[in-house]
Formats: sequence, structure tokens, C-alpha cells
Amino acid sequence: MDSKQNKQKPHKTKTMSNKEIYRILAFEFQQQDSLGIKIDLIAEMVSSLFYPNDQNGEAKQNFKNLITQSFKSHCYKDEINEESFCNAMNSVEKYINEETTDRFLQKIFKRHDSDKDGFLNQQEFIFLMKNYKDSHLTEADMLAIYNRMSQGDPKGVSYDNFKKYSL
Repeated sequence: MDSKQNKQKPHKTKTMSNKEIYRILAFEFQQQDSLGIKIDLIAEMVSSLFYPNDQNGEAKQNFKNLITQSFKSHCYKDEINEESFCNAMNSVEKYINEETTDRFLQKIFKRHDSDKDGFLNQQEFIFLMKNYKDSHLTEADMLAIYNRMSQGDPKGVSYDNFKKYSL
């Protein structure tokens, strides 16, 4: 037997898209009786995935409230169908993406705000830029970016401006 014929092709695992997962979950939740019970189950399940170690439960509860509100605004006639489930989860996913980006930017900002005054002064900003910079940026480029982001504020770059220019 030829050695080439003996070799098996590696099995490729297909990753499911969020929409495919939402469709499966929507089908499962259609099997329940009450919209309120379904929404509570969904909110508990999803919030537990994203906040498994929430010590005081506040973040998890806020997230559950967001999920509940999203489903109530997308579901009609005491029914969750595939379309309403996908629409509700897409709005939750959008919130998650925005929150994740905001948390990431806050971590970067706070890590480089060494004097903890809520602003990045010129020295802190240049240090940040050297940590994350494009290899083509010069120090003069970094100063120009700092001046644009600080908008003439003598305290430096605020978090709001940092976020606005970072997105």
C-alpha cells in the first residue's frame, strides 16, 4: 500500500458563529412556557459566564438587568423566536464589546497615569506611546499627538480625550 494513501487528512474543527449559537439557544428557549422564565434563565446564564467571580454581585446584577431589558425590548407576544433572540443577543454583544474596549483603555490609561491625577501629562503620555508605538513614529510625532489629544489643557490628556482619540 502506498504511504500517501495511508495518511489521513487532519480533521478540521469548525467554529460556530455567534449567530449559529444564538439560533440553537433560541430554539431551546422556544420550548419553555413563560417569557419571564426564559428571560430570567438567559440573563442568569449569560451574566454568570461574563461575571463568574463578581464578589458583591453588583456587576453581575447590572449585566442581568441589561440582558433582561434587551430581551423585553426585542420580544413580543410573550414569545422568543430566533429573530428576536438574535436581535437581543446582538445588542448585548454590542454592549459587551464596548465595555471590553472601555475597560482595556482604562487599564492602559491608569497604568500610565503615574501621579494618579486623572490626566496623562507629557512625560506619562510619551512613556505610554513608547510602550505601544508604531515603529515609524518619532518623538516629534508623539508630541504632536499629545498636543492634539490634550487640546491645550495644562493638566494633559484626560481619559475622555484618550478614549475619543484611541477609538
